[in-house]
Amino acid sequence: MNSSPAFKLLDPVRFQGEVDGKPVGLYTLRNAHGMVVGITNYGARIEQVVVPDRHGRFDDVVLGYDSLEGVLGGAPSMGAFVGRYAGRIENARFTLGDKEYLLGVNNGPHCLHGGLRGSRFRVFDALQRNASSVEMTYVFADGEEGFPGALALRLIYSVTEANELALDYEAMALDQPTVASFTTHAFFNLNGEASGSALEHEVMICADRYFGMTADLIATGDILPVADTPFDFRQATTLSTRVRGLSPRAAASLSAKEWVDGYDSCYLVNRSAAGALALCARVSAPESGRVMEVWSTEPTLQFYTGLLPQERLPGGQGKSGRAYFQQQGLCFEPQGHPNAPKRPEFPSAVHQPGQSRHGRTLYRFSTVP
Repeated sequence: MNSSPAFKLLDPVRFQGEVDGKPVGLYTLRNAHGMVVGITNYGARIEQVVVPDRHGRFDDVVLGYDSLEGVLGGAPSMGAFVGRYAGRIENARFTLGDKEYLLGVNNGPHCLHGGLRGSRFRVFDALQRNASSVEMTYVFADGEEGFPGALALRLIYSVTEANELALDYEAMALDQPTVASFTTHAFFNLNGEASGSALEHEVMICADRYFGMTADLIATGDILPVADTPFDFRQATTLSTRVRGLSPRAAASLSAKEWVDGYDSCYLVNRSAAGALALCARVSAPESGRVMEVWSTEPTLQFYTGLLPQERLPGGQGKSGRAYFQQQGLCFEPQGHPNAPKRPEFPSAVHQPGQSRHGRTLYRFSTVP
């Protein structure tokens, strides 16, 4: 692990401002054990998560920025709550009923993470309920980014006394059927946000199957077994034994067909019942001793490392004054089925008017000796 400067708690004053005529701020959540989480209502972004290592030393374990200016100029998904539709919708169009809807195009010919100005780029109304939770709301307008119907979203971030960061959302179509899928896009590095590569993390993903993708990461409708593929994380696996490029261990231990440049892969989570809270993944950093479990009611998990380890992420310096690069943070994004509006064989992503849909994702932090 590279030496990283001591972290600083984010200064709420540096997040004060206006975007699109709406006030922006930073909301700080705490528990009694020293865990601190910083959330800005611009994109409902997770900007800081402070938890202890095995020796009780606290550090910030998410990549992010230390000011509103930094967030506005930074990597577009970093820390954000993503909607109206997480992931890619093929060719930025879908049919609902007898009408085709044309969406914002922002990823080749496709619509990614809700389009050009999805919730990543919107100011949520925010109310801090108490020292450990904040409520954020946003109403997607009919036609926003091409999606039909108004859709109300209510999101609550809370920190528990068990060192958990919980995200609870409720979404309701207000006037006509629409499609929606939400996720959270925090970049985690359990050795500290300024510590460099995250490829020495060990990852376990609770999934026997993953989604087939085209070359430009569009779900094809196939759900494939992970067995005997580089996508098999059913046992804890050190990423540097799978990812080539900056990883000499991969070059030494894997055949060419087993190498991957990184992961941007979606998994069908093993679960006993649809909609039940289930363990999706467990990630650990042997150097710091920090462990994070990802629990969610969502049916799938997108695992993202970035595919180009030497590529700098968009935007300026991060919180510790250093630029971020791909594979320095790991994303575990529980969500609905990818590309479901174009794949009738997948469970429906349609929200009917007046019917609310709830979701819960929980990041649980602990340590091992």
